[in-house]
Amino acid sequence: MTAPQRKRVAVIGAGASGLAAVKECLDAKDQIDVVCFEAEPKIGGLWRFVEPTAENKDPHSSVYRSTIINTSKELMTYSDLPIPYDWPTYLPNKKVVEYFEMYTDHFGLTDHIRFNTRVVEVKELKDENNRWLVRSRPNKPATTADGTTDETTTEEVFDYVMMCSGHHWKPRYPTFEGMEGPEAYTGEQMHSHFYREPSRFKGKNVLIVGLGNSAVDLAVELSMNDCQVYLSARRGNWVVPRWLMGKPLDHNVTRFTHMAPLSVMQAFLTMSLRLSTAPHHPNHRPAMKPLAMHPTINTLLPERITTGTVKPLKNIKKLGPGKRVEFEGGDVVDDVDVVIYCTGYDISFPTLDPNIVTGGRPGAEKTNEVWTWNYMVPPRHPNLAFVGLFQPLGAIMPISEMQCRFLVGTLTGKLPPLPSVDKMEAEIKKLQSQITKRYGKAPRHTIQVDYAPYCDKLAKSIGCYPGFGSLVAKYGLFKGLSLWHEAIWGPPCPVQYRLVGPGLWAGARESVWAYAKKGPVPPPAKKETQSEAALEV
Repeated sequence: MTAPQRKRVAVIGAGASGLAAVKECLDAKDQIDVVCFEAEPKIGGLWRFVEPTAENKDPHSSVYRSTIINTSKELMTYSDLPIPYDWPTYLPNKKVVEYFEMYTDHFGLTDHIRFNTRVVEVKELKDENNRWLVRSRPNKPATTADGTTDETTTEEVFDYVMMCSGHHWKPRYPTFEGMEGPEAYTGEQMHSHFYREPSRFKGKNVLIVGLGNSAVDLAVELSMNDCQVYLSARRGNWVVPRWLMGKPLDHNVTRFTHMAPLSVMQAFLTMSLRLSTAPHHPNHRPAMKPLAMHPTINTLLPERITTGTVKPLKNIKKLGPGKRVEFEGGDVVDDVDVVIYCTGYDISFPTLDPNIVTGGRPGAEKTNEVWTWNYMVPPRHPNLAFVGLFQPLGAIMPISEMQCRFLVGTLTGKLPPLPSVDKMEAEIKKLQSQITKRYGKAPRHTIQVDYAPYCDKLAKSIGCYPGFGSLVAKYGLFKGLSLWHEAIWGPPCPVQYRLVGPGLWAGARESVWAYAKKGPVPPPAKKETQSEAALEV
């Protein structure tokens, strides 16, 4: 009997999501042949620090030299290769990339990644199998003997495509009177995407526009570099510290807290933050309740405000003439040397027909509205999936990994097929209504997702949810009960999704206790995570 032909899967991008996609495809290597296209010479995607150069003035990465992740290591790790337990709680960007390299080496991903290869088009063939044509070329075209450049493209056909190229790379600029024109502002204007380090701004008056994580990080860093910083925001936001109530911020949110109504969680967080942090400046007082907007995480901003090195201001009313800036509420600053717009990013996948991303709805591309089922699949294009196309209250890595486990399961037939087009579109409308009700209509929140509830939903579909019954069946009453207690009352660490079900890892139980500081450090996961585990389940 002839074995079924393996499906060819293209993974676009070798960052946080792309690495998980390649690894999960390799776990099903008897059914999948995977190829990953990466434009850069190394893995890491948006997390690898890249200095702009004359040849590359607009690097893909938006990471500045001092970037530190805002999620604890326990909750940002991939599930079957825990971040070393003696690493810092919050990792600088270099350590994040070091972990990616560790993950890549441990699971043997490098041989399946084509570096320095830029995908220029992903086109649906619309044949009977809904296959895709992927056109790619060298990122730096070679120079031929006669001095011309060889920009030859390669065309390949794939059964399935995973788009893992990220959505934090195309800067979104606001529109203010005086940004250009005869009476325009004459100082420097730039987007935070191009910011790398503070030295060139030393001694200048800098206006930061925005109140997200990048805006506050830059405000604090520049204020410590002999800059007078003005921090302008259209509306206030919750600025919260990395540690709250004696533990990392994200450890305060457990599966038990998600069982409570949203209003109860909001009341609890409001009380906790008011007791634990400095009061917000009147110009930046939160406009909505906690969990109704994406929080900004920074421990040092209140201190910098109290020293006067960061001055909170309301939204810009007018820029110029000269270096003058007027603000709503009447404040005026006459000598602003630099304006840095920390105003987010537009969702863009230039290699794809934009109608695939937006569902063909007019104007959706300008408002960052996407049309994907369960944050992954365009209903009318079931052989293509977006991985990591969400804005999480938590880290992207474990959520992307869970998406990949689910997608590979449906692709290989180990999980039920996707719902019908009509059902998927009905669920998209319901999800968008829920997001709008909770967050309002804003480009920043169109793809917002809660880490644990979303991952748990996918885990239940996969069969790897750490529920009471499955834990007791696997580990016995007392060990199973203790693990279930940690799963409900402790932080929902990704390693808990390797305790039971497909992809089970023998070291998961010890890893759960090690992260909870209750047990020894387990050995790392084997490269072949599926073989023995699949037999056990």
